[in-house]
This record gives sequence, structure tokens and C-alpha cells, in this order.
Amino acid sequence: MKVRIYYGSTIGDTESIAQILGGKLEAEVVPISQGVKNIDCLDLILFGSSTWGYGELQDDWSDRIEILKDVNLSGKKIGVFGTGDQESYGDTFCDALGIIAKAARDAGGEIIGMTSRESYSFSDSKALENDQLVGLALDINNQDNLTSSRIEEWIDQLKKEI
Repeated sequence: MKVRIYYGSTIGDTESIAQILGGKLEAEVVPISQGVKNIDCLDLILFGSSTWGYGELQDDWSDRIEILKDVNLSGKKIGVFGTGDQESYGDTFCDALGIIAKAARDAGGEIIGMTSRESYSFSDSKALENDQLVGLALDINNQDNLTSSRIEEWIDQLKKEI
């Protein structure tokens, strides 16, 4: 399985998660600031971002979300992951995942890796669809003890959905 991970990270948390995922999936890890290129040979593309303020994209993504409109993701399996703070920003928790998932779908990509919201305590999110999260949502501030198991479960799920 050929996988590439694109991420945007300000303080390093999302970059660390991208590197962990990259190691476990034997994937190339690329900052989104370098753009999305040479994707024809990929079986799976992962997009990662932290959510800032009240539901805003991380700066690198905010400057480049429009590039997904120019990329043909038809036939591509896409997974999204990211970090947020469900206690301080419970009504915009991991909104960046929802924003990126929408842009990827608009470009023809198929979102895989939906996860349950059961063990979270947020009130709303753009990443929420039919009572599921569109990808892997991590809260390193309040639930870091669940990060490793959530990553492992998500990787297993992605492998099944490919």
C-alpha cells in the first residue's frame, strides 16, 4: 500500500502525529506547505491539521486549502486526522478535519476512517457527520492517555477500508 501524509502543524503536535502515522504506515510525510504533488501512484492520502481559535484551519492549511480544488482526487481514498481541544473549544472541536474532508470530497476523494464520537466530550464540530467524526480526532491537552490507542485503532480501520 502506497501512502503519503500531508500535514500542517504550528506547535508540533500534528507533525508528531503525522510522523507516528508515517512510521506505522511506512508513508512519506510532507508538510502541506510543499503542496500536493505526484499522487497518481498513491493508494491512500492522509491530510492532517490542528484546529485553531474558534474552528480555524492551521496557518499552512489556511493558505493552501484552495489547492485541493485544483487537485484531482477522483478514485483516491482520503483519511483526515488532527488535533483540537474539546474542553476549551467544545463547539468547534477539530473543525479543521471537517473543512479538509469537505475540500477533499469536492475534489473527488472518498473519505475513509470515520470514527465514533463516544469517548469525547465536545458539543459540536464541523468534523461531525451522522454522529461520527470524519477521521481521527485527537485531544492531546485533555485526553493524551487515549492518543496511542486511538492511532492504533484508526490505522487498523484504514487498512480494512482500503
